[in-house]
Amino acid sequence: MWSTDQRNRLAMEHQILQREGFSQFSVYHHSAHDSYYASGLATSSSSRRYNLYSPIPPGFPSQRPPLYIIDPNPLLMANGTAISRLGVSHAMHTLTPHDQGWVQICHWRDARWHSGIVLQKVFLKALIWIEAYEQHLATGRDLADFVRTMAEAA
Repeated sequence: MWSTDQRNRLAMEHQILQREGFSQFSVYHHSAHDSYYASGLATSSSSRRYNLYSPIPPGFPSQRPPLYIIDPNPLLMANGTAISRLGVSHAMHTLTPHDQGWVQICHWRDARWHSGIVLQKVFLKALIWIEAYEQHLATGRDLADFVRTMAEAA
Protein backbone atom coordinates (compact mmCIF):
# COMPACT_ATOMS: atom_id res chain seq x y z
CA MET A 1 0.00 0.00 0.00
CA TRP A 2 2.74 2.49 0.87
CA SER A 3 5.28 3.36 -1.78
CA THR A 4 8.99 3.50 -1.03
CA ASP A 5 8.84 7.29 -1.49
CA GLN A 6 6.04 7.55 1.09
CA ARG A 7 7.90 5.37 3.60
CA ASN A 8 11.04 7.47 3.10
CA ARG A 9 9.03 10.66 3.52
CA LEU A 10 7.50 9.42 6.77
CA ALA A 11 10.95 8.49 8.09
CA MET A 12 12.11 12.00 7.15
CA GLU A 13 9.04 13.51 8.89
CA HIS A 14 10.05 11.74 12.10
CA GLN A 15 13.61 13.04 11.77
CA ILE A 16 12.37 16.62 11.22
CA LEU A 17 10.22 16.46 14.36
CA GLN A 18 13.19 15.27 16.42
CA ARG A 19 15.66 17.75 14.90
CA GLU A 20 13.41 20.83 15.01
CA GLY A 21 12.59 20.71 18.72
CA PHE A 22 9.33 18.74 18.47
CA SER A 23 10.70 15.56 20.02
CA GLN A 24 7.52 15.13 22.07
CA PHE A 25 5.93 14.04 18.75
CA SER A 26 6.87 11.00 16.67
CA VAL A 27 5.83 9.15 13.54
CA TYR A 28 4.91 5.53 14.21
CA HIS A 29 4.37 2.51 11.98
CA HIS A 30 1.75 -0.04 12.98
CA SER A 31 3.16 -3.09 11.20
CA ALA A 32 0.14 -5.38 11.74
CA HIS A 33 -2.01 -3.02 9.66
CA ASP A 34 0.83 -1.39 7.69
CA SER A 35 -0.47 2.00 8.78
CA TYR A 36 1.25 5.13 10.00
CA TYR A 37 0.33 7.76 12.53
CA ALA A 38 1.97 10.68 14.27
CA SER A 39 1.27 11.46 17.89
CA GLY A 40 2.57 12.95 21.06
CA LEU A 41 1.84 14.86 24.20
CA ALA A 42 1.63 18.66 24.04
CA THR A 43 2.01 20.67 27.20
CA SER A 44 0.52 24.17 27.19
CA SER A 45 2.10 27.23 28.76
CA SER A 46 -0.20 26.65 31.75
CA SER A 47 1.12 23.07 32.08
CA ARG A 48 -2.07 21.38 30.87
CA ARG A 49 -1.43 18.27 28.78
CA TYR A 50 -3.08 17.34 25.49
CA ASN A 51 -2.59 14.05 23.67
CA LEU A 52 -2.50 14.64 19.89
CA TYR A 53 -3.06 11.96 17.25
CA SER A 54 -2.76 12.20 13.48
CA PRO A 55 -3.54 9.08 11.41
CA ILE A 56 -1.56 9.37 8.19
CA PRO A 57 -3.86 8.97 5.17
CA PRO A 58 -2.84 6.71 2.26
CA GLY A 59 -2.52 9.75 -0.02
CA PHE A 60 0.10 11.43 2.17
CA PRO A 61 2.03 13.67 1.54
CA SER A 62 -0.37 15.03 -1.09
CA GLN A 63 -3.39 14.41 1.17
CA ARG A 64 -3.88 16.46 4.35
CA PRO A 65 -3.67 14.35 7.52
CA PRO A 66 -6.36 14.91 10.15
CA LEU A 67 -5.22 15.96 13.63
CA TYR A 68 -7.21 15.05 16.73
CA ILE A 69 -7.00 15.84 20.41
CA ILE A 70 -7.67 12.42 21.92
CA ASP A 71 -7.19 13.40 25.54
CA PRO A 72 -8.77 15.12 27.34
CA ASN A 73 -11.96 13.64 25.94
CA PRO A 74 -14.43 15.18 25.90
CA LEU A 75 -12.69 18.48 25.32
CA LEU A 76 -14.99 21.09 26.79
CA MET A 77 -15.74 24.68 25.90
CA ALA A 78 -15.80 27.41 28.55
CA ASN A 79 -19.55 26.84 28.99
CA GLY A 80 -19.06 23.11 29.70
CA THR A 81 -20.33 21.86 26.32
CA ALA A 82 -18.20 19.35 24.40
CA ILE A 83 -16.46 21.07 21.48
CA SER A 84 -17.04 17.96 19.34
CA ARG A 85 -20.79 18.67 19.46
CA LEU A 86 -20.12 21.73 17.27
CA GLY A 87 -18.77 19.61 14.41
CA VAL A 88 -17.26 21.93 11.82
CA SER A 89 -16.87 25.31 13.49
CA HIS A 90 -15.19 28.42 12.16
CA ALA A 91 -15.48 30.03 15.59
CA MET A 92 -13.55 27.20 17.25
CA HIS A 93 -11.35 26.22 14.27
CA THR A 94 -12.56 22.63 14.24
CA LEU A 95 -13.46 20.09 11.57
CA THR A 96 -15.65 16.99 11.73
CA PRO A 97 -14.88 15.16 14.98
CA HIS A 98 -13.77 11.54 15.12
CA ASP A 99 -16.37 8.85 15.90
CA GLN A 100 -14.77 8.57 19.35
CA GLY A 101 -15.70 12.22 20.05
CA TRP A 102 -12.15 13.50 19.54
CA VAL A 103 -11.95 17.13 18.41
CA GLN A 104 -10.36 17.55 14.98
CA ILE A 105 -8.25 20.70 14.81
CA CYS A 106 -8.45 22.69 11.61
CA HIS A 107 -4.73 23.06 10.90
CA TRP A 108 -4.77 23.50 7.11
CA ARG A 109 -7.42 23.90 4.46
CA ASP A 110 -7.63 20.98 2.03
CA ALA A 111 -7.38 23.36 -0.93
CA ARG A 112 -4.14 24.85 0.41
CA TRP A 113 -2.52 21.62 1.51
CA HIS A 114 0.42 20.46 -0.63
CA SER A 115 3.16 17.87 -0.34
CA GLY A 116 5.73 20.46 0.74
CA ILE A 117 4.06 20.91 4.14
CA VAL A 118 5.72 18.87 6.87
CA LEU A 119 4.14 17.39 9.99
CA GLN A 120 6.25 19.69 12.15
CA LYS A 121 4.15 22.60 10.85
CA VAL A 122 0.95 20.67 11.58
CA PHE A 123 2.01 20.14 15.19
CA LEU A 124 3.12 23.77 15.44
CA LYS A 125 -0.39 24.85 14.45
CA ALA A 126 -1.77 22.44 17.05
CA LEU A 127 0.32 24.11 19.74
CA ILE A 128 -1.03 27.50 18.67
CA TRP A 129 -4.59 26.09 18.68
CA ILE A 130 -4.08 24.77 22.23
CA GLU A 131 -2.88 28.16 23.49
CA ALA A 132 -5.90 29.84 21.85
CA TYR A 133 -8.17 27.17 23.37
CA GLU A 134 -6.84 27.99 26.81
CA GLN A 135 -7.53 31.68 26.17
CA HIS A 136 -11.07 30.64 25.24
CA LEU A 137 -11.38 28.82 28.58
CA ALA A 138 -10.18 31.91 30.43
CA THR A 139 -12.35 34.43 28.57
CA GLY A 140 -15.21 32.54 26.92
CA ARG A 141 -14.28 34.15 23.59
CA ASP A 142 -14.10 32.11 20.37
CA LEU A 143 -10.77 30.71 19.18
CA ALA A 144 -11.31 32.78 16.03
CA ASP A 145 -10.76 35.86 18.22
CA PHE A 146 -7.23 34.65 18.95
CA VAL A 147 -6.21 32.81 15.77
CA ARG A 148 -6.83 34.16 12.29
CA THR A 149 -7.92 31.87 9.47
CA MET A 150 -5.75 31.31 6.42
CA ALA A 151 -7.92 33.61 4.31
CA GLU A 152 -7.52 36.42 6.85
CA ALA A 153 -3.78 35.83 7.07
CA ALA A 154 -3.23 35.66 3.29
